[in-house]
Amino acid sequence: MKYIELIASIVLGAVGQVLMKWGIESLKAGDTITVTGFGLLRAWPVAAGLASYGLSSICWLLALRKFPLSTAYPMVSLGYVLVMLMSVWLFHETISMQKWLGAAVILAGVALIARSGG
Repeated sequence: MKYIELIASIVLGAVGQVLMKWGIESLKAGDTITVTGFGLLRAWPVAAGLASYGLSSICWLLALRKFPLSTAYPMVSLGYVLVMLMSVWLFHETISMQKWLGAAVILAGVALIARSGG
């Protein structure tokens, strides 16, 4: 149960990225009024993505009470892998073998750090 806040922070941060991508893509091309300032918040996925970031920050603060920063911060890199997986699934992006290998290195690094304690 110690990892709940840390996992929630990582997942909410990744979901925030995906929501903001979805929101910005939903805007009409050339719609500069919407893309600037508070008009951007009219695209509800962008607002939801920002809210997700806010919740992620709260969970992050709670996680920092339980983990040393040197353990918790490298775990945030799991968000990169999660965003990559969601990009393939939701946006049908193509991921090169080099990116898959990079994700494997990230996962191996996180596993080493998690095993070292915290």
